[in-house]
Amino acid sequence: MESTYIYIIIACLVIWFIEHKVNLSTSHKALIEDGDNVIINPTMLSRCYGFSSKVVAKSNITKIQLANNCVSLFTESNNAIDIWLPKKYCSNVAERAEKYFKNASLVKV
Repeated sequence: MESTYIYIIIACLVIWFIEHKVNLSTSHKALIEDGDNVIINPTMLSRCYGFSSKVVAKSNITKIQLANNCVSLFTESNNAIDIWLPKKYCSNVAERAEKYFKNASLVKV
């Protein structure tokens, strides 16, 4: 039982180290422009390893919502894609999202 707690603590420390020291959460990895589409990497792991990325047409995003440590992109069908980041990077990602999704309105919560 004690070894389980040690593994959990080690896993948390490794994730913290990757998130804060390796800087995988920068805005240039969260949104990647690809012609008429944008590749969205919503989590730290997707920014690092590239899995669970989402591809969205630029014309499909209607609203950008900036919250505490999350930038949400809303599609025409009102589905949301949440991009989780440290607070210091959220405004940069929101600015890039405004640049890529010209038809979308920015809402700050």
